[in-house]
Amino acid sequence: MKVTPPVGFTAAIMLALAAAAPLAAQDPIDPFAEAQAVPFGGGAKPAAPQAAAAAEAAAPILADERDPVVLAIRDRNPTTPPELMFAVQSLFDIGRPEEAKFYLAKLIAAQPDRDQLEAFHREHGTGFFARMANERRMRPEAEQFAKLVQDAAYTAARDPDRVKSLVGRVSDPSPLVRAQTVEALQRAGDAAVAPLLQALADPDRQAEHPWIRAAVVELGPPMIDPLLGALEAPDEALRFQVLQTLGRLGTSRAIPFLIGPALDPSAPEAAHRAAAETLAQIVGSAPSRTEAISYLVRRVREYLQGALAGPLDYQDNTVFWHWDAASKTSLPQTYTASEASRMMAARLSRDLIKLAPEDRDVRRLFLLANLTQAKIEAGLDQPLPRGEGTLAARAAQLGVEAVEDALAYAMQNDYPTAAIAAAELLGDLGDASLVRSDDGQPRPLVQALRHSDRRLRLAAADSIMKLDPRSPYPGSSYLPETLSFFIRTLGSRRVLIAQPRAEKAQTLVGLLNQIGYSADAAGTGKETFQLAVKNPDYEFLLISDAVDSLNANETIQMFRKDPVTARMPIGLMARQENQRHAEASAELGPLLIAFPRPHDVRSMSFQVSRIADLAGHTRVGYDARLDQAERALQHLTRLAENQQERAFYDMFRVRQAIQAALATPGLSTGAARIMGLLGCPESQRNLVTLASQHARPLAERQAAAEAFTQAVQRRGLLLTRDEISLQYDRYNRSEALDVGTQQVLGAVLDAIEQPSRRRLEEEGLTQGPAVAGPQPN
Repeated sequence: MKVTPPVGFTAAIMLALAAAAPLAAQDPIDPFAEAQAVPFGGGAKPAAPQAAAAAEAAAPILADERDPVVLAIRDRNPTTPPELMFAVQSLFDIGRPEEAKFYLAKLIAAQPDRDQLEAFHREHGTGFFARMANERRMRPEAEQFAKLVQDAAYTAARDPDRVKSLVGRVSDPSPLVRAQTVEALQRAGDAAVAPLLQALADPDRQAEHPWIRAAVVELGPPMIDPLLGALEAPDEALRFQVLQTLGRLGTSRAIPFLIGPALDPSAPEAAHRAAAETLAQIVGSAPSRTEAISYLVRRVREYLQGALAGPLDYQDNTVFWHWDAASKTSLPQTYTASEASRMMAARLSRDLIKLAPEDRDVRRLFLLANLTQAKIEAGLDQPLPRGEGTLAARAAQLGVEAVEDALAYAMQNDYPTAAIAAAELLGDLGDASLVRSDDGQPRPLVQALRHSDRRLRLAAADSIMKLDPRSPYPGSSYLPETLSFFIRTLGSRRVLIAQPRAEKAQTLVGLLNQIGYSADAAGTGKETFQLAVKNPDYEFLLISDAVDSLNANETIQMFRKDPVTARMPIGLMARQENQRHAEASAELGPLLIAFPRPHDVRSMSFQVSRIADLAGHTRVGYDARLDQAERALQHLTRLAENQQERAFYDMFRVRQAIQAALATPGLSTGAARIMGLLGCPESQRNLVTLASQHARPLAERQAAAEAFTQAVQRRGLLLTRDEISLQYDRYNRSEALDVGTQQVLGAVLDAIEQPSRRRLEEEGLTQGPAVAGPQPN
């Protein structure tokens, strides 16, 4: 509805203009001279200065006004929103912003509804309200009202019922109506996508489809991405309509998405033809099968290597549209640049494998792209979805050999996320033959146990434990070594510092403590590296360029060559004279940045955030490290329980790691069980020591006592005479301690006396209750 003022109102203004024009020419005055300024409605002065100021702000209008438009508007005294809007527009257009502001304030107070505000927008346009908002003398009311109008126009333009009604008018016989409808749909923006696609998918509106496609073409480039997303729809008829529309739009951005459908042997003939014709309209001809495969292989590789998949916004994000089965329309989704590249690689690889399902390179690319995408969507620390329709099911169809090939290629070419997913799947798809080889070289799954990515190492260990080989295989020693690394965690956020000067190292430790990190320091590069390979908790390394024996560059290279530390982010702290050289070196090194040594908490926090950003989504946090340690403990427990069947795993090489886990809350109980299964003298000594530590939680001490009993049963009592005497002394001194502690210490003594009791029983003798005191010499 076009908003116009009442006829009488307009006529009054026009008559006033005609009658007053000569008078205005004969008697020009300054309408804003201070001496003549009086409040609107009379010459009475306000009673107080504040009242005068308020009156002047609310009604800066002159009693001896000569402008006919102003006089006509005053005479009519507009009150309704349409009348007030006409007054504001008229006064603003003749250069009277102060007078217009008075009526604008009354218009805002009248609280026009959304329909009226939207009608004002249609009548006057965005430009008018923008100019008014920029007029200094009409602020802040003009800014406030312009926003109200724009919001109302935006909401009205996107109203679902209205947009649906507009789609119904695109086939109107009148060219004018169709043009107005397309203009209204343009204002609706992406709110027009769903109704247009629903109309194209409706078989009962087949007669309207040519007109709807024509309207979409007139809407132009904003519709291209929604149409590309609609190509994912399962509805063949809708895809056919979309292909025809894309052909008329002639956009080259559609080419990658059309090649697969144009040559897919499993697609219906109509889809073949429509996609091929659309390609021909865009590029002049449809490609051959060989050309299509070559093109898609090249594009998938480019996207896997990080090629941009679309334009980036100011936050380096890209928007892609995808078909949403729930809402049955195409919807936008925001990706980071790297996510968009991965998504495009996965999407195009699904078209590619339909064209060449038996080609080894094609299957490899398909798995690399889709395993990467699926693993990131599921979560790097979560298992891949299983079941019908999942990528795991599709990988099973391709076969174990294809998945193993993808794992090997991913490790060799630095696709760790795909490698994690492939290693995970091999545990479900294969058997023990996956770890055996004829040439004596470790198979890919075993090689993964020594990869630089810790998630991949543990995924490989998980799968090998599922396969459960019962005989030696090349690289079998890697498994307990890998598991022992994970259980060394201390359950804290830790940083490693390489700084030769102790006082500076301590300052850095203090700064890191203040922002929530524990830190260890070493004076040389070699010492730093030795600490790093033993502790899985270090999230990053801070290294001073002053280190020697090895120097900073040599130390960094040593970290990069060892698989355990190769992916550790490193901050190179450079002295002022070395800053430029250090920054140049950091540009060439992966996971490396250079900066001056931090001297306060603020600068340390800033640099730590930069280092953390280097790892991105691959960073392994505190909770994930504890979960990894628990999984590794479970695997080691299985190996220890069946040492006879799996004697080729040397469990005694992991004793130090298990001892470290014994001191870690959350891991202590599991570590105690493994020590009980090993039962060696060192294990028995560690267990009775833990059971006797009153400050440790009772549950941990009980687990240690139980494990010690199991160790004695399996291997016999292997404590020394002095160690046995010490335990009796501990029990005797526990009289004042709690009952739980006394019971734990008593259980230890029962286990110590068990071999003697058994021997006496075998000799036909009996023995009384244990004596609360040391055994006699």
